[in-house]
Amino acid sequence: MADYAPVDLTAEGQVEFELNGRRVSAPAGTMLVDAAYALGVEVPIFCYEPRLGAPIGACRMCLVEIEGMRGLQTACSTPVQPDMVVRTNSDIAKDGQDGVLEFLLENHPLDCPVCDKGGECPLQDRTFRFGPGRTRFVEAKRHFPKPLDLSSVIALDRERCISCYRCVRFSQDVAEDKALVMQERGAAAEIATLTGDQYEGRFTGNVIDICPVGALTSIPYRFTARPWDVTNTPSICGHDATGTNVELTLREGHVARVTARPEPNYAVEEGWLSDLSRFAYEGNRAPDRLTAPLIRDDGRVKEASLDDAVDAAALVLGRGGRVGILVGPTATVEEGFLAQELARTALGGARIQRLGIPGAGLDAIRSQPRAELGDIDGAGLVVIVGGDPPNQQSIVELRVRKARRRGAAVITVGPRPHALEPVGTAVRSEPGRLAAAIAALDLPEAASTIVLWDEADLAAEPDAAGALARIVGDRGASQIELGADVNGAGLRALGLGAGDVLEAAAAGEIDTLLTIHADPLDGPGAADWGWALGRVRARIAIAAYASAVTDASTVVIPAATHYETDGVYVSMTGRAQRLRPGATAPAGAAPGWELLIALAHRLGAPPPYRSAARAFAAAAAARPALAGLDYDVIGVLGAPVAAVTPVSPNGVNGPREAAGTGLPLVTTTRIFGNAAAHRSEALASVRTGAELVLNPAEGERLGIADGARARLRSPHGECILAVRLAADHPAGAAFATTGVPGAGVERLLPADRGPVNVEIEAP
Repeated sequence: MADYAPVDLTAEGQVEFELNGRRVSAPAGTMLVDAAYALGVEVPIFCYEPRLGAPIGACRMCLVEIEGMRGLQTACSTPVQPDMVVRTNSDIAKDGQDGVLEFLLENHPLDCPVCDKGGECPLQDRTFRFGPGRTRFVEAKRHFPKPLDLSSVIALDRERCISCYRCVRFSQDVAEDKALVMQERGAAAEIATLTGDQYEGRFTGNVIDICPVGALTSIPYRFTARPWDVTNTPSICGHDATGTNVELTLREGHVARVTARPEPNYAVEEGWLSDLSRFAYEGNRAPDRLTAPLIRDDGRVKEASLDDAVDAAALVLGRGGRVGILVGPTATVEEGFLAQELARTALGGARIQRLGIPGAGLDAIRSQPRAELGDIDGAGLVVIVGGDPPNQQSIVELRVRKARRRGAAVITVGPRPHALEPVGTAVRSEPGRLAAAIAALDLPEAASTIVLWDEADLAAEPDAAGALARIVGDRGASQIELGADVNGAGLRALGLGAGDVLEAAAAGEIDTLLTIHADPLDGPGAADWGWALGRVRARIAIAAYASAVTDASTVVIPAATHYETDGVYVSMTGRAQRLRPGATAPAGAAPGWELLIALAHRLGAPPPYRSAARAFAAAAAARPALAGLDYDVIGVLGAPVAAVTPVSPNGVNGPREAAGTGLPLVTTTRIFGNAAAHRSEALASVRTGAELVLNPAEGERLGIADGARARLRSPHGECILAVRLAADHPAGAAFATTGVPGAGVERLLPADRGPVNVEIEAP
């Protein structure tokens, strides 16, 4: 269970003691409750949660008898000592545990049949296992109006709360949003926000998981199912590159809930989820979800069966024309590999590339020793270069905050302000001048240093990658890439590079384009792609959601989402992890890997495998970065892939000049501002839109007021955005939000996501 800290019973520095008559040992300093659990003895707990920090002994549930000590002791706050004699099951210990449970249940409502925690409730379980068989209380229980909406996604049933402080401690000491408090004292104590407003943040849903009773429950899941109605499946979040481990709750073919896994992956997310990872599942059935294949003929669009759509796609691809293939950043390793095999065999000579960060010029930093996210916890110095981790790789924020609480120094370097800057020392760099800021860093000595660097920012400034690599090498440090693309590392491991499909299409050298989870018309270089694709005769789209690409495709084949398919994603730290289906794809859709195998069969080049596992095995046999991996090796927690060198031949070794005139454009993606958040009704109240942020001095110079609208123009396109003036954003740059559906900020960017300047004016 996640409630107990893992204990290495083979580590050095063991101390011997007696536990319930047995002579045992555990590492010095281990809390007795954790040592006992590791040795097969469960001491009941409620307030104790090692991920929240030092124990506070608030609930008194873990009372045990320790020989030589007056009264009963709390096992959660008592470290093991040599030769101590501990009894967890003696009459006096049992009497203490019974008394605590009897007290906690004095006012707890007997509404287990309707409580969403029923069947998976620690209070319920521990009452049966450790509590008295009957109660002496006959007085009426207290009642409150129920429930209160602590937020748009969290319901609070106050009468169920046992004042364990877990949710408050998460808010105060882990997320550090300081929003939740325990107001009043004694019988009047209750959970609330400090301001009285709704509880909002990037990680609020974690209080649902750690609540040991039914006081905090999920509003989207409330009254949806009971534990015996559902199936829980371990999988991976498909909304960012961190590889966050999740558990999918399946009911009647649909994802009914996403939670942290019962056993956290301490190398990755440590059991904490962002609210995007937790609540974006509602978008799996969004209105723009593709559920039926479509075939366009003579301008008319008709629905078709999957078999007919695959037949039609194979007919178009097999005409003998020149074929281009685009693989999107959410494609699995299997889908990327099968696309490569299709290009190599049945479509010999087809051009293929992946969409996403080109990655040229990053070999110097990528070749440095890699770290896992869990390694951040013990670092003495954490350096964050570029990006906006709280919004783009949100779990990183919790790791960095934890490292700072443990004494680490934190330095952030980059052109944009973000929520981790106040945690340490912030060094503001000019847009396009990261290398100079890195070279000027005066880093303190530290026993252990980890450097986190943003893939997009350093790809735009390859000289910065070299400067950073020298720091990492000189200090004997390790590094973590803050990846922009969900499975960018997995597609790079296959050797999928930036390629030249855009140039070939623009030159009229592609007759048919196959897109796989790829929409170039809604990303950087959209205008260039739009013109180039106008010269392509036929398009075939394998996609989960409708887009500008599917709207103009000859054949559209609906694909399963990451909630509905087997497959492998490789996280930004190089950890290969398995997706497992926690829902059933619509009847008119299928996993992308299955569709590609079917296409290969129709085109006369059937592969010798018919499952995702076998396709991955073939990829591992053919690609050195994946060597030695299979589904069994990856298991539940994942396994590292070999370091991958860049695959783009178009390396850039010096600074890249920004195209256009005006202010340098600095972009970022907000956690609740992307397509996944906008598809989920659960996140409706926290969704963010696109905006242009300027320093007030820039606003005054341009004659644009706060709240006005402005037109942005670059050599690649234009868009209109709302303006916000903010003093924490430096002058001399324009800050715009990407990822928001329909906002069009991506039209300002070149296809290779290089630096660009924008002209700004009132529309």
